[in-house]
Amino acid sequence: MTAVISLGSNMGERENNILSAAGRVAGSSGIVSARLSSLYETAPVGEGYSRPFVNAVMIVRTTLSPRALLALGQGLEREAGRVRAAGAGDRPLDVDIILYGDAGVDAPDLRIPHPRFMERLFVLAPLAELDPGFILPGGLTAAEAAAQGAPGGRVERISSRSRICRKSLKTGKY
Repeated sequence: MTAVISLGSNMGERENNILSAAGRVAGSSGIVSARLSSLYETAPVGEGYSRPFVNAVMIVRTTLSPRALLALGQGLEREAGRVRAAGAGDRPLDVDIILYGDAGVDAPDLRIPHPRFMERLFVLAPLAELDPGFILPGGLTAAEAAAQGAPGGRVERISSRSRICRKSLKTGKY
């Protein structure tokens, strides 16, 4: 199954937090292949944040179920020091499942597709970089959705994939 995962960090060594998490995802059992976007610095969406985020998107091929992928992401967040609290707030790592094939999940702790991803340029821009023709729910491509923009969407690419250690990411065709 092909899944889209968003990674974000606005605490500590933000770039390292993202790259470390991406390498851990790619190296996890059940991840067949993984691709990582460039890193983007983005303005926080909403209130309650003290500094900008660094964000990236991964497209993974996985044999993990949505629940197992959620457990992987939440485990990485805990290891990075994230404490889940109600509402917005700074975080060393945020891992969200954006899409999981054509599957839909509507549970209190997991909603796929992510309910607000079409409003998040920090998801759409990196996804469009990775795969401009990726078809989103509703029929738009990632590039079309990113070109339409999103509210509060300051997104600036700060580093390219060339800085990422290729040995840490499995590659494959989608």
